[in-house]
Amino acid sequence: MIHFTVGTITRPTSLGGALKHFGVSSTLRRRIKHNGICTINGQAASTRDFVQEGDEICVTLPEKNPFPPEDIPIGIVYEDDYLMVIDKPAGILMHPTSAVRDGTLANAVAYHYEKTGQHCSYHPMHRLDKNTSGLCMVAKEPQIQYAFDKQDLGYKRLYLAICEGRYPSRVTTVHAPIGRCPDSIITRCVRLDGKPAWSDFTCLAAGRDYSLLQVVLHTGRTHQIRIHSSYLGYPLAGDDLYGGSRRFIGRQALHAYCLQFTHPMSHRFITVNSRLPEDMDALVQRAGWNYIY
Repeated sequence: MIHFTVGTITRPTSLGGALKHFGVSSTLRRRIKHNGICTINGQAASTRDFVQEGDEICVTLPEKNPFPPEDIPIGIVYEDDYLMVIDKPAGILMHPTSAVRDGTLANAVAYHYEKTGQHCSYHPMHRLDKNTSGLCMVAKEPQIQYAFDKQDLGYKRLYLAICEGRYPSRVTTVHAPIGRCPDSIITRCVRLDGKPAWSDFTCLAAGRDYSLLQVVLHTGRTHQIRIHSSYLGYPLAGDDLYGGSRRFIGRQALHAYCLQFTHPMSHRFITVNSRLPEDMDALVQRAGWNYIY
């Protein structure tokens, strides 16, 4: 549902124009025009009707969730009418694929919507690899995702990673473009003709066998942290796709532990945190580190 109050207007403006000014995409405005239920101050209206300053606009667009619901336990750490933040466990895909049709986060969210009587859709703001754990945000309506894309909402993602070896630097900034490896449809690599990719690494603790890093992403390329870590010569523990070994852990030691953002509707600045999962925490405890996040 879209709900807002019309602000200052200096010329005759239709409901469709007010939706555009509010940040609703042209694609969504077309859907609203043909299928939406619109009201102005509680009275039925169409997108051609004119609005005035102070009018209360409400638009409901029936959403069809294409994912069959499945009762899969997920940790919802933040939720409101517009979005939710989920603490995804390692081993679960974000979306069904041609090979895997069920057991994904999308199926789990569909079940949550069904159980709580919400008629919402599934729009991940970013994606985590199957074996990466941690926080991911899901917009419940397409215009919320669009608002993040079009507004400067300070959307920041922070990760904790464990790389192999003693990391030699306190802070490292990596600007290294990423593209597909020529001989693989899965693996990526640093290459000059790749897409720009920017990661900031901070070493929180270093030991003989492995080190604990905080990583801030400024871009969102596939496998970005895993590739940049390997590019520096310190692949993630457990990441055998990019040069790591499974000596200490059975999957890439990568956890999205913090999300910071300005809410697109309330404009409140929100921070959400997640603790390290057991497999990564066991390595931290083994090394005797006391980390703070």
